[in-house]
Amino acid sequence: MAEFENPYAENDPFVEAHFDCLDCGGKLWEYAIQRQMVCEDCREVFPTQDVFDEQVAADS
Repeated sequence: MAEFENPYAENDPFVEAHFDCLDCGGKLWEYAIQRQMVCEDCREVFPTQDVFDEQVAADS
């Protein structure tokens, strides 16, 4: 059997995103494996693409 290293086994898969929650304005954390973001305050979960789309619309 081939051996390989899994980078997610030792690293925290959550990364602080530089976006605010679409509901409460709290800080979002991105769960990169599932392409989702979760708010640290209200715990609401958003697809990453929805957050990106909202950010682009707000900047326009």
